[in-house]
Amino acid sequence: GYNAYFQDLFASPRRSHISPHLKWEGWFATLGDIGTLKGKVPTGVTAGILRLLRYGSRSQLEALAELAGREEGFDDKALTLEARKRLQRVLEKAHKAGKVTEEEVLDGVLQLGVAHMWFEESTEDEMLDCFERAKEEFVRLLGEDSAKAVNAAYKVAWQTLRVDERITEFRRLWEMA
Repeated sequence: GYNAYFQDLFASPRRSHISPHLKWEGWFATLGDIGTLKGKVPTGVTAGILRLLRYGSRSQLEALAELAGREEGFDDKALTLEARKRLQRVLEKAHKAGKVTEEEVLDGVLQLGVAHMWFEESTEDEMLDCFERAKEEFVRLLGEDSAKAVNAAYKVAWQTLRVDERITEFRRLWEMA
C-alpha cells in the first residue's frame, strides 16, 4: 500500500479541491511504502523519499516527479528537480542497455530542463543545456518540423532571444507546427 502520512500531508482535501484518491491514487500505489507514522511524528518519510531517489525504479521516479511537480502535484520544486535528475540517469542507463528509446531519453531531457527552469537555484546554463540538447537531438531524430523539436526550440527561444527575435522565432515555429 501507500503511506498514509505522506498521503494525508500532501494530498488531503485540505490541500486540494480535487479528491486526492482520484487524482493521485495510482502514483501513491506506485511509490509503495515510503515511511511510517508513530503518533504525530512522521518517521522514515524523508528516508523513504531519499531511498526512492537513490534506488527507485523508473516508474517510481516518474510517479515521484509527477506528485512533486508543478503541473499535477504539490509544486515541490527541489524534489521535482532531484527526481527528474535521477530519472534521467535511469533513462540514460536503460537506453545504453537497449531498454528505452532515444526519444524517451530526450523526453526526459526536456522535462529535466523544465524542472531546472522552475527551480530558482538552478543555473540558466543547466536549463539551457537540457533544452538545447533536446532541440538538437529531436531535430536529428524526428525532423525540424516535429512537434517535439518545435516544443524544444520554443523553450530555447523563450530563454535566449531578445523580444523582437523571440517574436520572429515564434512565428517561424508556429508556421512549422
